[in-house]
Amino acid sequence: MNYTITIYPKQEKIQAKSGEILLDVLARYGYYLSADCGGKGTCGKCKVRLLKGKVDSVIPDENGDVLSCKARVKGDLEISLSAHLMMEKGSGVDVFQSIKMQGDADGLGVILDVGTTTLVACLVDLHTGETLGKRSAINPQGVYGADVLSRIQACQEGKLPLLQSAILQKSKDMIDDLAQGREIKQLIVAANTTMLHIFLGVNPQTIGAYPFTPVFTATQNIAGKSLGLPVEKVRLLPSASGYIGSDITAGTLACLTENAQKTQLFVDVGTNGEVVLSHQGKFYTASTAAGPALEGACIECGMGGVAGAIDKVWTENGKLLFTTIDGVTAQGICGSGLIDCIAVLLQEGILDESGALEENAKSALIGRLVDGAFYLTENVYVSQKDIRQFQLAKSAISAGIQTLLKECNVCADDVETLCIAGSLGYYMNVKNAALTGLIPKSLCEKIKTVGNTALSGARLCLLRDEKQQEIEKIATKMQNIELSFSKFFQDLYVENMLFDIE
Repeated sequence: MNYTITIYPKQEKIQAKSGEILLDVLARYGYYLSADCGGKGTCGKCKVRLLKGKVDSVIPDENGDVLSCKARVKGDLEISLSAHLMMEKGSGVDVFQSIKMQGDADGLGVILDVGTTTLVACLVDLHTGETLGKRSAINPQGVYGADVLSRIQACQEGKLPLLQSAILQKSKDMIDDLAQGREIKQLIVAANTTMLHIFLGVNPQTIGAYPFTPVFTATQNIAGKSLGLPVEKVRLLPSASGYIGSDITAGTLACLTENAQKTQLFVDVGTNGEVVLSHQGKFYTASTAAGPALEGACIECGMGGVAGAIDKVWTENGKLLFTTIDGVTAQGICGSGLIDCIAVLLQEGILDESGALEENAKSALIGRLVDGAFYLTENVYVSQKDIRQFQLAKSAISAGIQTLLKECNVCADDVETLCIAGSLGYYMNVKNAALTGLIPKSLCEKIKTVGNTALSGARLCLLRDEKQQEIEKIATKMQNIELSFSKFFQDLYVENMLFDIE
């Protein structure tokens, strides 16, 4: 039996079958709610307000909210999604190194960074190399989980067509918005290996289990119309392995090749912590599962880099201060704000070495610690559970960096530059990242934030054929160090869980 669901405030009516999961129904009609836990009912971020009607499997809370990932349709419904409609646009980093360079062709092209959390697209003049426009959006696949493994699990459950449709439709919308009716000759896509597979509708399930073998790593060239995209040609840049995708090969092309003989590190801080070491003309890689905490996921009040996210936190004259993206009322906290907040808690003595909140700390801010959570506003807080999630993430990344250096017999003193890429890397406070242990303190003074290097490398490949040839060589030359087999990494991972309180 079919039922009608009326969605406010748009008052749009959609159809659902009896027993369908509400979250899946909404996604089918283009309403992509955040579901960081992948539909397990634990993150609480897919709540909708039930205005009229009843659902099975869940009971509305005191506000009339239900978890849409657990609610099953049992009749006509009226629901409100007003809180989620504000999340449609993202603020993925579109700042990237744009070396003055003319291209080999005429016309227009688009470069697209498909991140696990956000998408960023740029319109580029193929002759002058000029960036003519930029767009960003939240990755709608977030309805199927916040990290790569949850997306792979969703594909195993038969949801691959839904994930592919979601990403292609959002990509099309962004391209249309940039093109404004003009012809787009080529689209260059950089992404992690799993996202590339889903983009083409290829099941990535083999990446989710040892030996983590992808179906493809080489460059993929496809006609745009075969994917329903308004471009003549689509090119997916090459990956190096199951967890070193074309976002990393593109970043390496953009940041490390000019001085390849120097000893340099490249780290993309995000759901996966990918690390590249350039040493004596060779490239060594490692990937560590940091988890989605640094992207604002699996954090109780966490959110991506969108309007209303607390992005900076500090103290001044004993008072807690913060800023939000776009300067609007705080609705949650993103990764850079989380790092700052934890740094403040450490400096104020409210957080001990083990990561436990200290209720008896002698701090002017102690009144903000209520029932095991530190409140930045009346409604936005960082909980003890959130701090544990952060510890897991920061330990994985820091241990990954240190292990790769050890495996290649390189000392931290030998590293000349540490390039930090990605949205979090661009916005985070470097000193606070070192204070919390996310980045080894020995490398703090060598950090260079480089913005969206996936776009930097994609632009190079869009403009020049020789750069495409170069990135393909990089992908095949990279030597991967498997951290899961390293006892040194495992020991460091446990050790780095602690905070270094001076």
